[in-house]
Amino acid sequence: MDFTKGKIIFDGEETVMNSSVPYFKEYNGATRVAILMKRTPDLLFTIFECLKKHITFIPIDPTYPKEHIQYIIDDSKPDAIISDVDMDINCTKHDQTTTDEIDIAYILYTSGSTGNPKGVEIHRSALFNFIEGVSEIIDFSEGKRIACLTTVSFDIFLLESVMAIYKGLTVVLADENEQRNPKLMAKLIQENMVNMIQMTPSRMQLLLNYDKELSCLKSIQDIMIGGEPFPLSLLHILQNKTDARIYNMYGPTETTVWSTISDLTHKNRIDIGNPIKNTEIFLIDENLCIVPKEQAGEICIAGKGLAKGYIGRKDLTKEKFIYINQNPKIRVYRTGDIGRLLQNGDLEYLGRYDNQVKIRGHRIELEEIEKHLGIFDGVIQSIVTVIEKTNTNKFLEAFYMSDKAIPQKEITAYLSQKLPEYMIPVRFKRIKAFIYTANGKIDRNRISECIEMELDDFTKDINIDEINDIHKEIIEIVESTLDFKISDMKLETEFSEIEIDSITFIRIVTILEDNFDFEFDDEMLLLNTFPTIKSMIDYVKSKIS
Repeated sequence: MDFTKGKIIFDGEETVMNSSVPYFKEYNGATRVAILMKRTPDLLFTIFECLKKHITFIPIDPTYPKEHIQYIIDDSKPDAIISDVDMDINCTKHDQTTTDEIDIAYILYTSGSTGNPKGVEIHRSALFNFIEGVSEIIDFSEGKRIACLTTVSFDIFLLESVMAIYKGLTVVLADENEQRNPKLMAKLIQENMVNMIQMTPSRMQLLLNYDKELSCLKSIQDIMIGGEPFPLSLLHILQNKTDARIYNMYGPTETTVWSTISDLTHKNRIDIGNPIKNTEIFLIDENLCIVPKEQAGEICIAGKGLAKGYIGRKDLTKEKFIYINQNPKIRVYRTGDIGRLLQNGDLEYLGRYDNQVKIRGHRIELEEIEKHLGIFDGVIQSIVTVIEKTNTNKFLEAFYMSDKAIPQKEITAYLSQKLPEYMIPVRFKRIKAFIYTANGKIDRNRISECIEMELDDFTKDINIDEINDIHKEIIEIVESTLDFKISDMKLETEFSEIEIDSITFIRIVTILEDNFDFEFDDEMLLLNTFPTIKSMIDYVKSKIS
């Protein structure tokens, strides 16, 4: 593999790809390694060395909880851990490598319905088919610049790094702050004259909330959107405010990043387009038979992009990777997504069959969160749902039964040790009872009825006393965004107690900046900077006084 054509820009400095990786010598005998590294060029150098030396790599975000990381290490059993972070993780080597395993480029862990993440094994041939397939549709010309904003544990990172470098692009690598802070993200894109970006709709909305005119995208030629449903309203904004080509990307981890692409630049409806090269799409019914054209069915994907399966999970591999009735020779992956083939041949995404959801581009099995909630002392039973204010503003909400009230901070602190931040519900509600289906399962479709039986409403009987005009104006801005009344909050109300995520937070920041004519400091553009309503009020007062 030739990675010498590409370049990396990080922290304002450019690095060419013929750089040596001296620390890699001690791993030359390994066949499978876990990569637990900070976002620097060394992270990319390590991945490229693994690919060149045919070493299977397991990318892990070092910001994940230690217990989550340890599970991945225990499950994948790498020969070694390549890390530049201070974390005490035990490593158990895997069994003797087979010829088939040598062909595995990487193992990526996704959320699992059993309560633990599952490792997807992707062949090298699948990775290169993805690279060539996408570049046949989207212009990845040598010399273009692409922003790398995605976490290493999310497979679309590979498009922004491995694919980009392989095709001779310059990768503008965002650090941890530039990933999350929309102001710094916009600055990174604009100052580095980035030509290509790949984002989830939620992240694009986050950027839009900060930069309403999307002036930071003036040099962008290609916008790739994927990871969750693409709202039509967002498409229209991008069409009106940029001159870029706009692509909608679709595909699960199990079929190697993206499997279909639609050029939406001049379209007035959302579809997910057509398969990339060496990829086929089948829509099947519950009997595994192909449905007629324009009829809805489960999206199944076949072709060179298919994963080997789930590491150590033959049962799940057999369940998800099947053979359809009309052609028992074709192996497909059952996505659990519903779609239909339009008259013009484009594929339309219609939703999910099961309880797997996407929040800010991250695929989440709700049952995984529920499993950990069920272990928490005092919780009898729980259900996690998604509340959707808009197509790009979603958050997780948990309902639970218990004999006594449990402070939300205690549950959140517990889950923070078990799960990544994006999998922790922003609101918890204690209820009297769940409603069940005839076969004894909790009826997820009737969760809204359980709200009427809610206990311990944290907003009950709370009043704000003796507040001045500035206090009132700031609180009114917050409540207009959250749909809360002034009487529902007090100055000491914690943001962690109310339904707020990073996108909502940036919306509040933008309104405050407009109303009071000032700019938030860069380091103050993260939600966890303000623990309470009062802390935000105090900050705004300090800036305008």
